[in-house]
Amino acid sequence: MTILIINWQDWHNRMAGGAEVYLYEIFSRLVQRGHRVILLCSRDAGQSARECRDGFEIIRLGRRSNFNFLAAAGLRRILRQTRVDVVIDDLNKIPFYSPLFTRTTVIGMPMHLFRRAIYQETNGLLATYVYLSERLIPLVYRRDPFIAISQSTADDLRDMGLVPAIHIIRSGRPRVPSRGRVERDRNLVCYVGRVKAYKSIDHFLRALAQVRAKRPIEAVVVGDGDARPGLEELARRLEVPVRFTGFVPEEEKYRWYQRARIVVQPSIKEGWGLTVVEAQACGTPVVCADSPGLREVVDNGRSGYLYPYGDIGALSERIAELLDNDNTWNGFSRHALAWVDRFSWDHAADDMEAVLSQAVGRSGS
Repeated sequence: MTILIINWQDWHNRMAGGAEVYLYEIFSRLVQRGHRVILLCSRDAGQSARECRDGFEIIRLGRRSNFNFLAAAGLRRILRQTRVDVVIDDLNKIPFYSPLFTRTTVIGMPMHLFRRAIYQETNGLLATYVYLSERLIPLVYRRDPFIAISQSTADDLRDMGLVPAIHIIRSGRPRVPSRGRVERDRNLVCYVGRVKAYKSIDHFLRALAQVRAKRPIEAVVVGDGDARPGLEELARRLEVPVRFTGFVPEEEKYRWYQRARIVVQPSIKEGWGLTVVEAQACGTPVVCADSPGLREVVDNGRSGYLYPYGDIGALSERIAELLDNDNTWNGFSRHALAWVDRFSWDHAADDMEAVLSQAVGRSGS
């Protein structure tokens, strides 16, 4: 098959995140199986407009800020030049509305639907733009199959009124870099991920203030984003010593996972809790909000804890328990390593190939 993917960025972009990990891990396996994969995405500073990399043919247009306005023209140009069997439209925040611009088989692949959670992320005007953009999905993609990264995302799609086939293809287990043994810091609690308002990292800081009133604690926020200045100010007001690392390379990120006693993820909503899976793959117990996308990647009470979203007291109690109770921590750490074995990129690639073959076969391509 020739597969064309429209995604906001590639995995070498500085803004790359879980969506790009998912894209790379699955479709690189399809490339190895002989499929041709073309990626249409935005262009980061220093990136070329066209590149063959990691087996993918990458075509870049514009910048992240305007890529959604250029994607349709790029799609039409590629389709004039190349026979494409299937178009995968990554519906991440603002859809590309590919079915309006081609008769080629389109499969929607949302990594994350904000819905009303967007109003916690940005100003009312921009939030309404994103919210209404998502509301058009059931109209524009009404005849197209979907691939959802989690049951939570599939439920979101059905709740929006989509009735076509929805296939759930979950992420796999990450490959943990092998760089020797890293010593645990028994007082270290980390957040890892993008530093955005909807991630509710302020809940993490407020819980740390409660824990710190009773015992020593160290805290690190690993990652970067536009919410960072406000969170640094909040940490100063709460008198909580928190290190903000900014963006870090992949190997350094894993060293933080391996050093930490606990990783916390307090987000209101995730498409899939990739950082939570990564932490558990390092044997690090997690404490997560009982939110869509997160509750599916934690074995509650065995590899980590779920707490009611927004309940700062419950979050602080769970953090304190895992900091202070070595027996619980050791049991959770062992089970976390076993728990993540159920997630397989090879199985995900098998499922993706089957879904694409079925969709292309039905269309008669």
